[in-house]
Amino acid sequence: MVKTRQEIKRIIKRYVEELKNLGITPEKIMIYGSYAKGHPREGSDIDLIVISKDFRGKNLRERLEILGLAAGRVFEPIEAIGYTEDEIIAKEKGSFLDEVVTEGLAVAL
Repeated sequence: MVKTRQEIKRIIKRYVEELKNLGITPEKIMIYGSYAKGHPREGSDIDLIVISKDFRGKNLRERLEILGLAAGRVFEPIEAIGYTEDEIIAKEKGSFLDEVVTEGLAVAL
């Protein structure tokens, strides 16, 4: 079933709490993909960019492990990628990250 905007907000709020329980305090979250574009389908993932200084010193595998563990605890189809603010600032023009930051929607925390 496609989730409503209110359901997505509640899911993200629970996800943020689980991240905090795992030592990651998000400074900003952006939603991208089908939910951000307004045309999710049955079974669509909730695609998120999580920005946190707590990712400093963690490699991609470690970040994905933490983000996946939090998603599993929320038991929702969340696909998240974690970055630091410095990595967001240093993104290359035309890259995947540049596109997501440009087209994604900031989520109020």
